[in-house]
Amino acid sequence: MTAGLLLGLSAVAGCGGGEAAGREKAAPPDLPVIRDGVVELPAGYADRVGISVAPAHYEDVRPVVHVTGVLEFDAQRLAAVGSRIAGRVADVDVIEGSKVEAGEVLGTMVSAELGTAQADIAAVEARVLAAKRDVERKRSLLAEGITSQRELDLAISSAAMFEAQLRAARQRVVALASAPAKGKLGINALTSPISGDVVGVHVSRGQAVVPSHTAFMIADRRSLWVRLSVFEGELVHVQAGDPVELTPTNHPEEAFAGVVEFVSVGLDPMTRSAEVRVVVDNSSGKLRAGQAVHANIRPASAQRRAVVVPRQAVIQIDGAPIVFVAMNERTFEMRKVTLGVGDFERVEVRDGLREDEQVAVSGVFALKGELYR
Repeated sequence: MTAGLLLGLSAVAGCGGGEAAGREKAAPPDLPVIRDGVVELPAGYADRVGISVAPAHYEDVRPVVHVTGVLEFDAQRLAAVGSRIAGRVADVDVIEGSKVEAGEVLGTMVSAELGTAQADIAAVEARVLAAKRDVERKRSLLAEGITSQRELDLAISSAAMFEAQLRAARQRVVALASAPAKGKLGINALTSPISGDVVGVHVSRGQAVVPSHTAFMIADRRSLWVRLSVFEGELVHVQAGDPVELTPTNHPEEAFAGVVEFVSVGLDPMTRSAEVRVVVDNSSGKLRAGQAVHANIRPASAQRRAVVVPRQAVIQIDGAPIVFVAMNERTFEMRKVTLGVGDFERVEVRDGLREDEQVAVSGVFALKGELYR
């Protein structure tokens, strides 16, 4: 039994010694070495993690202010149509979505007040006609010596008074109905002042309306607005005339051109932002009011020529922007830089990097990870 126990212990000891020997023979993997902010890579490591470099170079660059907003109708191409007098709707000639031209009839109303004003025109016209005939008669009588000059002057004065009353009656009808009297008395035609789309119909046949009621809304959708809230820090370079690229949130592959038309002169004290109004060309008709969009404002006044690098070359370490500068194929220096303006793809480096220095543009996070290993 003693002999068997010794043989078993010898076997166990032999197995343990073999594993230990195997661990000693296995070579440790090649890993980067970091000395004083310089990362030295082992052979083949850059290819394994996909590190590539690109040179810093001078290029025109300007910032991009990215905000979101909602499209709305251009207030200068929007018209609210209603009656200037109280009445009842006789007919509605359009529906929401109808396309109309300027001057086209949208609906008609019946108004007793308008009928009275139109009837007054006919009455005054009769008085004017009678007064003119009286003037001609008095002239003939004066030539025959039957009447006096004073009688003729009184007739001329009376005719002038009636003509003034006629002009006033006609202007009253225009003021009530926005158009001269035509056709049946008391009928008021509501017409569109602009060409565009009917975007709102707020009346129906037989409905009684008052002057404060908006019956129709017409919009020229060839131009739209988007009001953007831009924070104080990004507002400094934005000005009227700056180009804007807009993409619908539900169709980011489509882009539309716009231009800054107005920058508010005051800031919202709560949000520290200001309104920037952008006019968007919608000749294609693809955009709709109420649609959410992403807007990229490119301030022209901030454009300058500077040393730039791809944005993915810059990482943040302890809150500071850092790039990895290639000293040679296997050595990278971690260097702090000062950034300036930039867009989504490039960024200006104001300090810390010279033109033509090579920086890592891919595999950057692998290099950053070595700093914390």
